[in-house]
Formats: sequence, C-alpha cells, structure tokens
Amino acid sequence: MTPLQRRQFGKLVAASLTSTVIADISSKAFAQNSESSKEILYGVNVLSTSNTRNREDQTPPVELNTANVPIGKVISANLLDPKLLSKVNLPVLSVENLLPVPKKPRAFFLPDSDRVTKAIVLGDKTLVISTISNTRNGYFNHLIYSVGSPTNRQFRAKKVLDFKSSNQTIESLLGLPNNQLLCIVGTGGVPPFTLTTLDFRTGKILSKNDLDLPPLPDKHRFANLCQDPKGNIFATEISSEGIPILISINLQDKAILTGKVKIKRLTRLTIEGRPVINDVKDLGFSSSGQLYALAADSSRKNNVLYTVDVKTGKMEVVKNFASEKFVFSL
Repeated sequence: MTPLQRRQFGKLVAASLTSTVIADISSKAFAQNSESSKEILYGVNVLSTSNTRNREDQTPPVELNTANVPIGKVISANLLDPKLLSKVNLPVLSVENLLPVPKKPRAFFLPDSDRVTKAIVLGDKTLVISTISNTRNGYFNHLIYSVGSPTNRQFRAKKVLDFKSSNQTIESLLGLPNNQLLCIVGTGGVPPFTLTTLDFRTGKILSKNDLDLPPLPDKHRFANLCQDPKGNIFATEISSEGIPILISINLQDKAILTGKVKIKRLTRLTIEGRPVINDVKDLGFSSSGQLYALAADSSRKNNVLYTVDVKTGKMEVVKNFASEKFVFSL
C-alpha cells in the first residue's frame, strides 16, 4: 500500500467511527492503532436511558471516545485536538450471568441513575468498563467488556455477584494475573471502603484474601486505582480534610507485624500550588509512565485532563476532556 493509499484509508476509518454498530467496532475504533508509534486514549461516559430499563440485568448505554496519541511524549493541547476524537455508542447490554444479588430497599431514594466508575485495559487488550446502576431496591454493578479478535470485536456484559452485603459498589478496579481484578468496594459510593478481588470470568467477588490486602481506615475515601508500566499500583485517599493524597501499593511489600500489604502515602495533589478540592475523577498512566488525572475545572462545569508529578503531586493542565473516565492502551 502506497503512502497516499494509507492516508486515504486512515481518513475512511476515521469517518466510519461515528457508526454505533457493535459488531464492527474493532475495525473502526480499535483499528486506529495501526502505527506502532501510537497508543489509544479512551474516554468513557454513561449515556441517559429510559427508566423502564431493567437496571439489575441490563447495563446503561455507554459513549466510548477514542484518540490516537504519540508514544513516549507527554500529551499537550495540540496533541489532543478534539478533531482527532471519535465516538462510538455502546447500546444497552443484557448480562450473561442472571443470578440475583442481595437487595435492600432504601428509605431515602433519589431517581434511578447510572455512573461509570472505571475503565481499564487488560494484558490481552480486553477493554473493561465498570458501571453502577442506582435504583430504589439498591445498587447493581456491571462489567462491560470487549471480546473477539481485533478485526471482529464486540461487547458483552456481566453482573458483579457475591458481595458480602447489599448495596456494595465497585468504585474502582485494576487488572491482575489469573483473570482477577483488584477492586475498591464501598457502600453506595461512601465509606467504609475495602480492597478485594474479583474473578473476571464469573463476575464473582472472591471471599478469600489471598493477596493479604490491608484493611482501610473506616472514614477515608479511596478511588482511582491505576498501575504504571513497571507494575506499581497507585490510587487516591481522602481523609476528613477533604484533600486527595496519592498513595502507592506494592502487593509484594508486606508489613512484618501484620503480614498485610503496606500502603504508602506519597503526596497531596495540587493545582497551581493549591490542594485539589474533593477528589480527582480518574487517574491513569500512559505507556511512557506519565501519570494523568481527570478532574473538574474551577467552575465545576468541565472536566480537564492534567499531567501529575508522582513525586510532588503537582498537576498541570493539558486540555478540556469531556469524559468521566479514561484509559490508555497500546
């Protein structure tokens, strides 16, 4: 194929990305990553849906944005031009594991709603999106994930099962070996939080603490799991002060007295010298090892992508980024 033919083909692929046909998604959104010098930046949003949807056994519809970004470079505003973004809408999906989950109707109830809590890419390039649906009868957690070859990729869904109690929610997750996911679990999105593991094949929470995961402070909020290219795990922790602290976890580094994995508190997250108010919305590493954060701007109306200095916690603006979660993939 000549250089001109490749450019023409690239334009056709980009134009076709507006399609919402799931069965052909890989030849559009996923096939963008045809050059070894590029990686994909995904942005994820939950779309509105009818209140007649069965929120226990059906996922919310999701908007998936994709952009190619250079490998090895810190993303700047000109490298994340909105024109490079392409959108694909994933429709409502029925879960493949229809077992019931514990339900507990709530006295105080807000209208039915949905939110996305994390997007990750596993070692085999499977894209996994976790969502939570809020109903009068409680909360329902789902995993939307890609299947198939790069030329025929589709999406399916699972319900998360076997929580210890009702109304527990997956607030963040991370891929582990042996088809396991590391999860931060809360109750309706509020403390107390716990670290636990999930069997991705079955969608079931694992009862055994084989990784010796540590207990988390009862009144602290934890979120935004991510992992750098070397395998180091990071997240955010918020105490009563309301300021997010960047923390790190090494699953092999355990306390001598307790035998549990250590949590290292690194630094406060700051913007222009001032502590971040509330939490960031997401954290993620690019393949080069640069940490990025997604957070609301000062008006609380727009989401902005920031670079993060792991050593100092300093966040610097990259560009407005109209997504609730993001993840990089080679």
